[in-house]
Amino acid sequence: MIIRGAENLQETLTKYPLQQQKAVFNEHGMLIFPVSIQHNTVKAEGISYEDEYRGNALAAVFDGVKFDIRFHKAFSKERVTLVLTTLLSQDALAPLRVLTKTYHGKPL
Repeated sequence: MIIRGAENLQETLTKYPLQQQKAVFNEHGMLIFPVSIQHNTVKAEGISYEDEYRGNALAAVFDGVKFDIRFHKAFSKERVTLVLTTLLSQDALAPLRVLTKTYHGKPL
């Protein structure tokens, strides 16, 4: 599983809870990066978010309170829940466990 950008996640979420970050993710892993970077420019093997639902990954924006996931027609609510459950079982992503998670604006 690929996890990038989570090195200072707990510190950032604690010290700067309103500072937003972005992520792209799927069953292969999660890539976390600053909001100044576009989702479709961050990629790893098996993880690619593309506009118009062409990619195989979800896009998210989060802060110290909420993890908001954009809609992707290839991902049902159940699939998103399963992917997040698997990812959040990784120690590196543990700080995200306490956040409110929404998919297309609806609570998961």
